[in-house]
Amino acid sequence: MQRVTTLPAHAQRLLERGRPVLQLAGVTYAGLGLSVLSAPMLATALGAGGRGQLAAAFAVIHVLGLVAFVGLPRGIAVQDHREASASRSAIVLVGVVGLLSASACFLAADVLAGGDAWVAGAIRLSSVVLALAGLYQLGVERMLVGFRLGAYNLARVCNVVLPSLGYIVAFLAGALTLELAFAITLTGQVLASLVGIAGSLGAIRRAERRPAPWRFSLSMWSSTVVDGVTWRMDQVLLAMLASSATLGVYAVASTLASASGGLTQAINAVLYGRFAADEALRMRHGRLLSLISSALASMTLITAIALWQEALLGPTFDGLLAPLALLCLAQALNDQWQLQVYRQAASQAHAGITAPSWIGLAAFATVAAALAVTERLDATTMALAVLSGAATRVGVRLVGGAISGRARPAANAPAHGPIH
Repeated sequence: MQRVTTLPAHAQRLLERGRPVLQLAGVTYAGLGLSVLSAPMLATALGAGGRGQLAAAFAVIHVLGLVAFVGLPRGIAVQDHREASASRSAIVLVGVVGLLSASACFLAADVLAGGDAWVAGAIRLSSVVLALAGLYQLGVERMLVGFRLGAYNLARVCNVVLPSLGYIVAFLAGALTLELAFAITLTGQVLASLVGIAGSLGAIRRAERRPAPWRFSLSMWSSTVVDGVTWRMDQVLLAMLASSATLGVYAVASTLASASGGLTQAINAVLYGRFAADEALRMRHGRLLSLISSALASMTLITAIALWQEALLGPTFDGLLAPLALLCLAQALNDQWQLQVYRQAASQAHAGITAPSWIGLAAFATVAAALAVTERLDATTMALAVLSGAATRVGVRLVGGAISGRARPAANAPAHGPIH
């Protein structure tokens, strides 16, 4: 007779709880690995000019998708989850803004393309993604807050796995051209949009006449704009003020540091749904879990680079370890900030989100400007500037939360003195 081994009950529970995290992280790292494989294939097949045209075809679409909807998709998703219905006017507005943004891109394509006829045509075609972007974002937010991670992963597969896989297959078949690369990218984004829109249908069906969640949405949106757009200024500044070799070292360090956050971001996404399901869930446990994940991933990555840097990256990346270590620490702090944003979004609480983002940006800009003026700006010092901004943002939020926590009991205390 064969002996069937089963895991102990506590191990099975741990595996069940960890499976969503591993699935989310698996898609992240699959996308990263395929991107590493496909990037040189794209560069070889398209050349520098073609690669730039492909990036230009989607750059404006992505930026407008981030800023045009003023945070309403997340606000609507949380409102729908908490109150079992959402604002009909807000959902209509999201759909209308998507159509108007796409129309504006379509009409302004020649200007946005800088005179490149191919890029202008590609922008007109890719504007369909912008038309769908608002409802896509609503659906994705509902998947996260409702803990429907299978559908969320499907949308991510369409966005980050299928395009790279398509490039690799086309390259190996000797058929990879600029037009085909564009079609593959657009197809992945449209498929992701359709998955997201399918996830938004429940909120659309239940929508009724109620106020739009403007205060919550605008507060979250302003923080997202600062964190998602302005924080990309590090490489722009290095491109302007440092050598291309310095920028190359920093760009690789930044990419590797972002990869170190894949597991932690998966944990955060899972916790978002759990916070929404149980508002009493303690933040401290989630924060500790995220910190442990960041520390393990960062140490593994830094150790691997320290041991095999030349074998993995070649001989031209001297000085990579210092900026990599600083950026891994900054990534860990950024992931802690993301967890805080998720915690407050799940309970539709927006206080204390906007100010830390802007103060963190000011800290980053101040340090970067001081380094530029003193001509000390390089890969390591820019990483230090990024770390100072990330630390300031988290620090301001923690101090604000501590002050708020102390003020609350005092405000709730009885006005009369103690009874003797």
